[in-house]
Amino acid sequence: MKKLLLLCFAIVVASIANADNPSTKPPKGQPIPINPKPVIPLPLSLYADIEASYYDGVVTFVVNRDLGVADIVVVNTTTGESWSDSVNGVCTATLALSGDEGYYEIYIYTDYGEYSGTFII
Repeated sequence: MKKLLLLCFAIVVASIANADNPSTKPPKGQPIPINPKPVIPLPLSLYADIEASYYDGVVTFVVNRDLGVADIVVVNTTTGESWSDSVNGVCTATLALSGDEGYYEIYIYTDYGEYSGTFII
């Protein structure tokens, strides 16, 4: 039990240490961390509620749990460009971006709360 608690604590500390590091550039095709801020607690799952990855100007979102309607917004804070889409239920969606270099923020709004993530191109 102590080892499990220590492991959980180490994961939390590592994620806090890297949470505000905008220089973390995911390799192309690699997952973009999406952090949940649930309004309604959800049961523990082996899969993330929502996953995102970037490759060649396209962000792919995989919604692994039925969260109802999810509004997705991606903003390039460097240029001010933004893209949005809505999805419903368990699904996969893509957003084609301009591919311009910059710092990108992802916001996903559901009835269960807000999810967010960042990446750099």
